[in-house]
Amino acid sequence: MKNTKELLPVLTAIYVINRTKEQTDEDIENILGYAFRRIFNSNTNLLLLASIGQSKETMMPQVKELLKKETKYLKYLEEIKK
Repeated sequence: MKNTKELLPVLTAIYVINRTKEQTDEDIENILGYAFRRIFNSNTNLLLLASIGQSKETMMPQVKELLKKETKYLKYLEEIKK
């Protein structure tokens, strides 16, 4: 598997977006909870606290900053627009 170091920030972004007021899907939350606990040996408590009562619009600047620092996701978006 290539670029596995990007896996945690990508899953973090998905988790936070899913936990916003408009989005929460229990199946996605359970799968991500499993990944955090079993794959990364961590939990989602801090992510849960950070996303309580937040809208997607208020969380996206932080999510984009995380993805910009930890992944090549934004570069990927530019490439697929071409």
